Amino acid sequence: MSTLISFLVLIALISINDIGVNGSLNYETSCTCDSFSGNVCTKYTCSTAPPSLKCFPGSSQLILEDGSFKALSAATIGDRVLVNKDNAYEPIIGFIHAKREDLFEFLAIEVQSAGSNLTSTLLVSCNHLIFDFDSGDARFAGKFRVGDRVQMLHNDQILPGEVIKVKLTKQQGFYAPLTKSGTIVVNGVLASNYATVSNHALAHRVMGIYRWWISLFGASASSEHLPWLMEALMSVEKMIRWCSGQVLTGSHIYDGVFEVSTII
Repeated sequence: MSTLISFLVLIALISINDIGVNGSLNYETSCTCDSFSGNVCTKYTCSTAPPSLKCFPGSSQLILEDGSFKALSAATIGDRVLVNKDNAYEPIIGFIHAKREDLFEFLAIEVQSAGSNLTSTLLVSCNHLIFDFDSGDARFAGKFRVGDRVQMLHNDQILPGEVIKVKLTKQQGFYAPLTKSGTIVVNGVLASNYATVSNHALAHRVMGIYRWWISLFGASASSEHLPWLMEALMSVEKMIRWCSGQVLTGSHIYDGVFEVSTII
Protein backbone atom coordinates (compact mmCIF):
# COMPACT_ATOMS: atom_id res chain seq x y z
CA MET A 1 0.00 0.00 0.00
CA SER A 2 2.82 2.42 0.88
CA THR A 3 4.42 1.80 -2.51
CA LEU A 4 1.15 2.59 -4.26
CA ILE A 5 0.74 5.83 -2.33
CA SER A 6 4.35 6.76 -3.12
CA PHE A 7 3.64 6.30 -6.82
CA LEU A 8 0.52 8.43 -6.60
CA VAL A 9 2.29 11.30 -4.83
CA LEU A 10 5.05 11.27 -7.45
CA ILE A 11 2.46 11.27 -10.23
CA ALA A 12 0.84 14.35 -8.72
CA LEU A 13 4.27 15.99 -8.58
CA ILE A 14 4.93 15.17 -12.23
CA SER A 15 1.53 16.41 -13.35
CA ILE A 16 1.97 19.79 -11.66
CA ASN A 17 5.51 20.28 -12.92
CA ASP A 18 4.67 19.28 -16.48
CA ILE A 19 1.97 21.95 -16.70
CA GLY A 20 4.35 24.59 -15.38
CA VAL A 21 7.22 23.90 -17.78
CA ASN A 22 5.80 22.34 -20.91
CA GLY A 23 2.13 23.36 -20.95
CA SER A 24 0.58 26.05 -23.07
CA LEU A 25 -0.54 28.11 -20.07
CA ASN A 26 1.66 31.04 -19.06
CA TYR A 27 1.84 31.40 -15.27
CA GLU A 28 3.36 34.60 -13.90
CA THR A 29 4.34 35.27 -10.31
CA SER A 30 2.19 37.94 -8.67
CA CYS A 31 3.39 39.91 -5.63
CA THR A 32 1.79 42.32 -3.19
CA CYS A 33 3.64 44.62 -0.80
CA ASP A 34 3.07 43.87 2.89
CA SER A 35 5.49 46.31 4.50
CA PHE A 36 6.88 49.75 3.63
CA SER A 37 9.82 51.82 4.84
CA GLY A 38 9.04 55.29 3.59
CA ASN A 39 8.18 54.83 -0.07
CA VAL A 40 10.16 51.59 -0.37
CA CYS A 41 8.55 48.17 -0.07
CA THR A 42 10.54 45.97 2.32
CA LYS A 43 8.49 42.76 2.13
CA TYR A 44 6.46 41.21 -0.66
CA THR A 45 4.21 38.17 -0.46
CA CYS A 46 4.26 36.40 -3.81
CA SER A 47 2.48 33.44 -5.33
CA THR A 48 2.78 31.38 -8.47
CA ALA A 49 0.31 28.67 -9.42
CA PRO A 50 1.27 26.10 -10.31
CA PRO A 51 4.99 26.54 -9.55
CA SER A 52 7.09 24.84 -12.22
CA LEU A 53 10.08 22.61 -11.55
CA LYS A 54 13.08 24.78 -12.44
CA CYS A 55 15.46 23.79 -9.62
CA PHE A 56 18.69 25.75 -10.30
CA PRO A 57 19.90 28.20 -12.99
CA GLY A 58 22.94 27.52 -15.13
CA SER A 59 25.13 29.96 -13.18
CA SER A 60 24.91 27.80 -10.03
CA GLN A 61 28.26 26.44 -8.86
CA LEU A 62 29.04 22.80 -8.05
CA ILE A 63 32.15 21.59 -6.19
CA LEU A 64 34.19 18.94 -8.01
CA GLU A 65 36.28 16.23 -6.37
CA ASP A 66 39.52 18.13 -7.01
CA GLY A 67 38.13 21.12 -5.10
CA SER A 68 37.46 23.25 -8.17
CA PHE A 69 34.11 24.78 -9.08
CA LYS A 70 32.01 24.15 -12.16
CA ALA A 71 28.94 26.00 -13.41
CA LEU A 72 25.86 23.82 -13.61
CA SER A 73 25.40 24.85 -17.24
CA ALA A 74 28.76 23.19 -18.01
CA ALA A 75 28.20 20.09 -15.87
CA THR A 76 27.85 16.74 -17.60
CA ILE A 77 26.76 13.24 -16.67
CA GLY A 78 29.66 11.56 -14.89
CA ASP A 79 31.03 14.70 -13.21
CA ARG A 80 31.80 13.84 -9.58
CA VAL A 81 30.38 16.55 -7.33
CA LEU A 82 30.07 17.19 -3.60
CA VAL A 83 26.72 15.84 -2.40
CA ASN A 84 26.59 15.94 1.40
CA LYS A 85 28.05 16.94 4.75
CA ASP A 86 30.19 13.77 4.94
CA ASN A 87 32.47 15.19 2.25
CA ALA A 88 31.17 12.55 -0.17
CA TYR A 89 31.42 12.96 -3.94
CA GLU A 90 29.15 11.21 -6.41
CA PRO A 91 28.75 11.34 -10.18
CA ILE A 92 25.84 13.18 -11.73
CA ILE A 93 23.86 10.24 -13.12
CA GLY A 94 21.40 12.27 -15.14
CA PHE A 95 19.26 15.38 -15.38
CA ILE A 96 15.58 15.13 -14.54
CA HIS A 97 15.23 17.88 -17.11
CA ALA A 98 17.06 21.01 -18.22
CA LYS A 99 16.79 23.98 -20.55
CA ARG A 100 19.66 26.25 -21.55
CA GLU A 101 17.72 29.03 -23.24
CA ASP A 102 15.40 31.72 -21.88
CA LEU A 103 15.13 33.48 -18.53
CA PHE A 104 13.31 31.95 -15.57
CA GLU A 105 12.32 33.15 -12.12
CA PHE A 106 14.36 32.05 -9.10
CA LEU A 107 14.75 32.99 -5.48
CA ALA A 108 18.13 34.49 -4.58
CA ILE A 109 18.60 33.41 -0.95
CA GLU A 110 21.53 35.25 0.65
CA VAL A 111 23.01 33.37 3.61
CA GLN A 112 25.81 34.12 6.05
CA SER A 113 27.60 31.98 8.62
CA ALA A 114 28.35 34.02 11.74
CA GLY A 115 31.10 31.64 12.86
CA SER A 116 33.24 31.90 9.72
CA ASN A 117 31.82 35.07 8.15
CA LEU A 118 31.21 32.92 5.06
CA THR A 119 28.54 34.26 2.70
CA SER A 120 26.79 32.74 -0.31
CA THR A 121 23.74 33.27 -2.49
CA LEU A 122 21.71 30.23 -3.48
CA LEU A 123 19.64 30.65 -6.65
CA VAL A 124 16.79 28.14 -6.53
CA SER A 125 13.16 27.72 -7.54
CA CYS A 126 10.68 28.38 -4.74
CA ASN A 127 9.34 24.80 -4.72
CA HIS A 128 12.75 23.11 -4.45
CA LEU A 129 13.79 21.37 -1.22
CA ILE A 130 16.82 22.60 0.73
CA PHE A 131 17.97 21.44 4.15
CA ASP A 132 17.23 23.31 7.37
CA PHE A 133 20.15 23.50 9.81
CA ASP A 134 18.16 23.37 13.04
CA SER A 135 15.72 20.55 12.24
CA GLY A 136 17.83 18.70 9.69
CA ASP A 137 14.74 18.34 7.51
CA ALA A 138 14.33 19.40 3.89
CA ARG A 139 11.98 22.36 3.40
CA PHE A 140 10.67 24.25 0.40
CA ALA A 141 13.02 27.11 -0.47
CA GLY A 142 10.01 29.43 -0.63
CA LYS A 143 9.22 28.77 3.03
CA PHE A 144 12.56 30.02 4.37
CA ARG A 145 12.40 33.44 5.99
CA VAL A 146 15.01 35.95 7.13
CA GLY A 147 16.59 34.54 10.30
CA ASP A 148 16.08 30.89 9.35
CA ARG A 149 19.22 28.78 8.91
CA VAL A 150 20.28 26.47 6.09
CA GLN A 151 23.10 23.92 6.01
CA MET A 152 26.30 25.40 4.54
CA LEU A 153 29.35 23.27 3.80
CA HIS A 154 32.86 24.69 4.13
CA ASN A 155 36.20 22.92 4.68
CA ASP A 156 34.46 19.58 5.28
CA GLN A 157 32.28 21.10 7.99
CA ILE A 158 28.58 21.83 8.14
CA LEU A 159 27.85 25.38 9.30
CA PRO A 160 24.62 27.24 10.06
CA GLY A 161 23.96 29.70 7.27
CA GLU A 162 21.52 32.37 8.41
CA VAL A 163 19.18 33.75 5.77
CA ILE A 164 19.79 37.51 5.63
CA LYS A 165 17.84 38.41 2.49
CA VAL A 166 15.54 36.78 -0.08
CA LYS A 167 15.12 38.31 -3.54
CA LEU A 168 13.16 37.40 -6.65
CA THR A 169 15.29 37.42 -9.79
CA LYS A 170 15.51 36.05 -13.32
CA GLN A 171 18.39 33.85 -14.46
CA GLN A 172 19.42 31.99 -17.60
CA GLY A 173 18.27 28.39 -18.04
CA PHE A 174 17.25 25.73 -15.54
CA TYR A 175 18.80 22.39 -14.53
CA ALA A 176 17.70 19.50 -12.30
CA PRO A 177 20.75 17.26 -11.66
CA LEU A 178 20.26 13.80 -10.19
CA THR A 179 22.71 11.93 -7.93
CA LYS A 180 22.60 8.50 -6.30
CA SER A 181 22.11 9.95 -2.80
CA GLY A 182 19.43 12.43 -3.89
CA THR A 183 21.38 15.40 -2.50
CA ILE A 184 23.83 17.92 -3.94
CA VAL A 185 25.79 20.94 -2.71
CA VAL A 186 25.01 24.06 -4.76
CA ASN A 187 26.78 27.36 -4.06
CA GLY A 188 27.93 25.85 -0.78
CA VAL A 189 24.40 24.99 0.43
CA LEU A 190 23.08 21.45 0.89
CA ALA A 191 20.03 20.83 -1.31
CA SER A 192 17.80 17.96 -2.32
CA ASN A 193 17.49 16.78 -5.93
CA TYR A 194 13.72 17.06 -5.59
CA ALA A 195 10.92 19.61 -5.53
CA THR A 196 7.16 20.17 -5.13
CA VAL A 197 6.52 17.30 -2.66
CA SER A 198 7.53 18.14 0.92
CA ASN A 199 8.88 14.70 1.86
CA HIS A 200 12.48 14.32 0.62
CA ALA A 201 12.75 10.67 1.76
CA LEU A 202 9.54 9.77 -0.07
CA ALA A 203 10.66 11.49 -3.28
CA HIS A 204 14.04 9.76 -3.10
CA ARG A 205 12.46 6.34 -2.60
CA VAL A 206 10.11 6.74 -5.55
CA MET A 207 12.82 8.21 -7.80
CA GLY A 208 14.73 4.97 -7.23
CA ILE A 209 12.65 3.63 -10.11
CA TYR A 210 14.14 6.20 -12.46
CA ARG A 211 17.67 5.69 -11.11
CA TRP A 212 17.27 1.94 -11.71
CA TRP A 213 16.07 2.65 -15.26
CA ILE A 214 19.02 4.84 -16.20
CA SER A 215 21.46 2.36 -14.60
CA LEU A 216 20.24 -0.14 -17.20
CA PHE A 217 19.66 2.05 -20.23
CA GLY A 218 21.57 5.24 -19.49
CA ALA A 219 20.33 8.80 -19.21
CA SER A 220 19.39 10.83 -22.25
CA ALA A 221 20.92 14.19 -23.09
CA SER A 222 19.59 17.18 -21.18
CA SER A 223 16.03 18.00 -22.20
CA GLU A 224 13.43 20.45 -20.97
CA HIS A 225 10.89 17.62 -21.06
CA LEU A 226 10.42 15.13 -18.27
CA PRO A 227 11.66 11.57 -18.99
CA TRP A 228 9.11 9.43 -20.82
CA LEU A 229 9.16 6.88 -17.99
CA MET A 230 7.78 9.53 -15.65
CA GLU A 231 5.28 10.82 -18.18
CA ALA A 232 3.96 7.27 -18.63
CA LEU A 233 2.88 7.27 -14.99
CA MET A 234 0.69 10.33 -15.57
CA SER A 235 -2.02 8.16 -17.15
CA VAL A 236 -3.19 7.30 -13.63
CA GLU A 237 -2.68 10.76 -12.13
CA LYS A 238 -6.34 11.09 -11.15
CA MET A 239 -5.95 8.19 -8.74
CA ILE A 240 -4.22 10.53 -6.29
CA ARG A 241 -7.60 12.16 -5.71
CA TRP A 242 -9.10 8.82 -4.65
CA CYS A 243 -6.59 8.25 -1.86
CA SER A 244 -5.71 10.26 1.22
CA GLY A 245 -2.15 10.62 -0.01
CA GLN A 246 -1.26 13.58 2.20
CA VAL A 247 -2.54 11.88 5.36
CA LEU A 248 -0.92 8.52 4.68
CA THR A 249 2.49 9.83 3.61
CA GLY A 250 2.85 12.95 5.76
CA SER A 251 3.54 14.92 2.58
CA HIS A 252 1.98 17.87 0.86
CA ILE A 253 2.35 19.71 -2.43
CA TYR A 254 3.94 23.16 -2.45
CA ASP A 255 1.29 25.91 -2.39
CA GLY A 256 3.25 28.42 -4.50
CA VAL A 257 3.45 31.13 -1.80
CA PHE A 258 6.73 32.78 -0.76
CA GLU A 259 8.11 36.05 0.65
CA VAL A 260 10.87 38.28 -0.75
CA SER A 261 12.36 41.62 0.25
CA THR A 262 13.40 42.72 -3.24
CA ILE A 263 12.26 42.05 -6.80
CA ILE A 264 15.09 42.44 -9.31
